[in-house]
Amino acid sequence: GICRGHQLINVLCGGTLYQDLPSEYKSTVSHRMKPPYDNKQHTVTLVEDTPLKNLLDLSILPVNSCHHQAVKELGNDLKPMAISEDGLIEACYVPNKKFVWGVQWHPEFMYKEKESQKIFEEFIRKCRE
Repeated sequence: GICRGHQLINVLCGGTLYQDLPSEYKSTVSHRMKPPYDNKQHTVTLVEDTPLKNLLDLSILPVNSCHHQAVKELGNDLKPMAISEDGLIEACYVPNKKFVWGVQWHPEFMYKEKESQKIFEEFIRKCRE
């Protein structure tokens, strides 16, 4: 799931959302960038021993950001894979499922970046399995 898809996965698993980040979550990080959306807005820290960290082999990933809602409480069976500079969960997965990932940023807008390509390649690889 990408952006709203990430949020939807969380809600379907029993999690909650901040309905409006600017009014509910005080932060110096802007999660609502202006176009072009292929620019990097802030960074996320990849959580150790998660599929995303293992795939990208990075600790810090610059991402774009265009949302006003975000994960508040993570849903059942979900584990975090990336945390924003201000503490929001920006990627999650379900460990006991073949491939259930959610990312808050938009890798499709950053398709020229090798990290975004790796995410989509992993999705395709899992679909072929």
